[in-house]
Parts: sequence; structure tokens; C-alpha cells
Amino acid sequence: MKVFFDTNVYIAEALLGRAAERMVAATLASRWRIYTSPYALDELERVMKRLGFSSRLAKLTQDRVRRRSVLVTPPPSRHAVRSDPQDGPILQAAVACSADYLVTNDQHLLALHPYEGVQIISMDHYLKLMEEHGY
Repeated sequence: MKVFFDTNVYIAEALLGRAAERMVAATLASRWRIYTSPYALDELERVMKRLGFSSRLAKLTQDRVRRRSVLVTPPPSRHAVRSDPQDGPILQAAVACSADYLVTNDQHLLALHPYEGVQIISMDHYLKLMEEHGY
């Protein structure tokens, strides 16, 4: 299985820890592949700084995501997402890596489920899915 975690999953991991951390750990234990993109990594750093995290912690988090993920660079697209244009690069990356799941708590993205063969699910739904698979 291939999983693309939206930036808000990593923000939740930094802010809340347990549930998001458990979700990522379960994904790694299951040997499912985690994907990320340059856009998601840049957005992660930007958002963490905006939330008051230090530049150093933002970079360390970015490095940790990079180490446990496969980097995908989607081809440029002219298709825009009407509900939130910032969601376009996340969707494009999930499609480019043929992700089975895009995990997010972004309501704009969840409303697009499914999107070009990608199941867009919430963090809670993904945790339940991992538990069903014994992780």
C-alpha cells in the first residue's frame, strides 16, 4: 500500500504527538510506503514556523519526514482545485505516486473523496484502518 500524508498529519504529530505518531509508526511497521513531496515539505516548514515552532525544530521535522518517506515530484499541472488552490499540489503528488490513501484532516480535501483513484480519508479513519490490519 502507498500512503501520502498531508502536511496537517505531521503538524498534528508535532503538536499532539501520540495519535499521529502512532499512525506513522504503524504505517512503517506494516511496510506500507509513505510518500511526500517537495511542496509538502516546504509547507510543513512554513506552517510550523507560523505556529511558533523554532526554525531548527521545523527543519528537524522536515528531515525526519524526508528520511521515512519516498520523495515524489509530480509533473506540473494546470488543473486547479476550486475549493482550495493550495490543495492542488498535495492532490497532484498523491496521484503521481499512485497513493492508495491520502490521509488528511483538511475538510476541503476530504470533500473530494475519492480523487482520481486515491482514497482521501481522515486521520481517525486511517487509524481504524491500521488497527483493522493489526497495527
